[in-house]
Order: sequence, then C-alpha cells, then structure tokens
Amino acid sequence: MTLYIVRHGVAVLRGTAGTVDDERPLTPEGRAKMARAAKGLTKLLSSPTIIFTSPLPRAQQTAMLIAKAFRAEEKVEVIKELSPGGSTKAILGVLSNQRPNAEVVLVGHEPDLGYLASYLLGLDAPVIEFKKGAVCAIKMKAIGKGKGTLVWHLQPRQLRHIS
Repeated sequence: MTLYIVRHGVAVLRGTAGTVDDERPLTPEGRAKMARAAKGLTKLLSSPTIIFTSPLPRAQQTAMLIAKAFRAEEKVEVIKELSPGGSTKAILGVLSNQRPNAEVVLVGHEPDLGYLASYLLGLDAPVIEFKKGAVCAIKMKAIGKGKGTLVWHLQPRQLRHIS
C-alpha cells in the first residue's frame, strides 16, 4: 500500500470572531493554493483508491479539492479516526482493511499526522512536520510501526510548482 498523508490547507485563523475552532473552513487563498497543490499531486499519483478525511470542514474541503483534481469525488470518506486527537492505533485499524496495493490518501491535522508518519517509519517521536497543505508518501510493506518507507515529503509550494 502507498499512503499519502496530507495536512489540510490554510484555514481561517484560530480565534477568529464568530468561528468555532472545529468549524474553521479553508480561506479563499487556502482553497486556491490547495487546488493548485492537488493538481501537482496528480502528477505523482495515478488515482487514489480512497481518500479518508477528518470530519472537520477544513480537512473535508481539502479532501474534496484533491478528489476534484483526480475526478474522484465519490472516493472521499469521512472518518472520525482522523479527527484532531485521534489515535494512531485507530487509523491503523482503518488502514488494515485496505488492499495491499491500495493508494490511500489521509487528510487530517497536525500534530497527529506527524506522529502517524513517524510511527510508520519506526520512530517514537514526531520527526516529520506537515505545513498546511504538505503531503508525504509512505510505501507500506505491512501495517504497523516501522513497516513504512518514506518515498517523498513535499511542501505545498513544491506541489504547486509541479502543477
């Protein structure tokens, strides 16, 4: 399986009057930048098998921009396991139900994604940080700690450049 771990795009700032943190959407600029980054992602991935996303609007919007770039809107699935504070163990449970040759996209939040990526690479502390809109690709031999190999980790600007 190849896992593409994506942090949501640039969202409305935390603490913005009238906006609850869990309901913060992408900003117009965040949408535009993420749409271009998603086009870059189409140059690196043929088509995702499935796109799992956190239930929060900023993650769902990011997932839909990726799905639109691939013309794969029907492949987006919202899962609570990608909510902020979700457990790595729960995400691994979701991944264990995927085919060995699946191309799985996960859209979520920091610091959880950094912990997940680092765990899959065999590390106890997060060493991979995700800027908003960043993506890493991890090739998985099996599901578990240290079972993955980092293929690439790209910042949003690099993805936009590829597009």
